Amino acid sequence: MTKLKKAVAAATVTGALATLGVATTATPASAHPITCSWNKGWGTPWSVTSTAVKGFVQVKCSDRLDDANTRAQLQIYRDGAWRNQGTGVTSYSTAKTIHVNDSAPKRIGGYHYRTQGTHFGQHGNVWALPTYYSPSRYLVRNG
Repeated sequence: MTKLKKAVAAATVTGALATLGVATTATPASAHPITCSWNKGWGTPWSVTSTAVKGFVQVKCSDRLDDANTRAQLQIYRDGAWRNQGTGVTSYSTAKTIHVNDSAPKRIGGYHYRTQGTHFGQHGNVWALPTYYSPSRYLVRNG
């Protein structure tokens, strides 16, 4: 197989894996592959005060990344759909464990809240993890 065919085959496999948000092969310049995944089951929102809610997302990687963009966004379930609550927080940390907190005001009344997470990473090539949703929690704010 020629060098060009091998490069195209490797790029196709790497692109397919990146689309799935799983381990991707790094280019020779970075010397080794890095895998990242969501720390699932975490980030369930909680009341920090009677008027505020807080949640987080966490990504664990096998090594430090060259570049990263990890976002936590609190969401509220109202009027039959999940909606963003507050503005969200984006971290550009490249650590092996990336932890991002978000906080927002609680809406008056009782609602379910969850934390949504997105992550894009780069180490030789760029990939994205599938969107993460934490477990939800019912929280109440009285007038």
